[in-house]
Amino acid sequence: MKRIGRIGALIGLAIILLVLTHQSAGAAFELKGQTECIAPSNPGGGWDAICRTTSAVLQKTGMIKAPMYVTNMPGGSGAVAIANVITKRKADTNLIVAASNALTFTMSMGRTPHTYRDVIPLAQVGAELGGFFVRADSKLKNLGDLVTALKADPKSVNFAGGSAPGSLDHIKAALLAKAIGVDPTKVVYVPFQGGGEALTSLLGGHTNVATLDLSEAAGQLEAGKIRALAILSEKRSTKFKDIPTTYEGGVKASLPVWRGLYLAPGVPKEAVDFWSDTIRKMVAKPEWNAEREKLGWEPTYKFGDDFVKFVNDDYTTMRDLLKELGFLK
Repeated sequence: MKRIGRIGALIGLAIILLVLTHQSAGAAFELKGQTECIAPSNPGGGWDAICRTTSAVLQKTGMIKAPMYVTNMPGGSGAVAIANVITKRKADTNLIVAASNALTFTMSMGRTPHTYRDVIPLAQVGAELGGFFVRADSKLKNLGDLVTALKADPKSVNFAGGSAPGSLDHIKAALLAKAIGVDPTKVVYVPFQGGGEALTSLLGGHTNVATLDLSEAAGQLEAGKIRALAILSEKRSTKFKDIPTTYEGGVKASLPVWRGLYLAPGVPKEAVDFWSDTIRKMVAKPEWNAEREKLGWEPTYKFGDDFVKFVNDDYTTMRDLLKELGFLK
């Protein structure tokens, strides 16, 4: 009888353990309170577009119940934001942060001591093309005119961009210069805290050319206030099909721009899985794709380990590029 009793007790214990294990495995992570997306720039830039589009779609589709607000945190082309996240927002499960190649350049130039290994890369939510834009009344009518002006005197043209010197928008102009045989370090670049400010400078006649991404230029482009000389790509945009590429203009230079998100360090795995699953489902929603198409983003996505490898490889690639262009020793 004692033997039977011990067996019964063991069976009972096994059942309890199975139930507890099942409950633990099935326990879903739930957001509590308000959520936040940090855009490391002023309103109007690419990072701002990532946050505002993500916030709008997640709330509109009911994918998150709590409100998500957008915090603009400009400074150092992403350096201020990532420092804030790492030092003050560790393990914050309610926070996502916008990222792109611009942050990679900030890391590569050593403007922040942090790299993607200090945060949790979450997902790539799209890709877009950037290029060279002028006011509608500019004397620069096409890419050929810009090339001619730069070859005659690199200082005759000043470029406005929404990131720090040696960062993404500056590199667009530097790549153009190198491809046409002009010293990239001779390019005159005027930095602003986001694409919106760079666009304002162009419209105000304070700068000649703006090195914007298509999503930043779209509104004024469609309104006829600015013109595109070319986009830095081998292939044309799927939305702005009438804009020629640098390759079509005989300039072999391209620089695709990825758009993504990262999480604060210390976020537990169940929260990482929640956000990864949520963003994966979000980019499949028609509401997301409608907004993506308006922005002119290409449907290019990466998640999990694929995205982690991608951003770390991007860091290595951009450091090599900066050295090649003479911006990094």
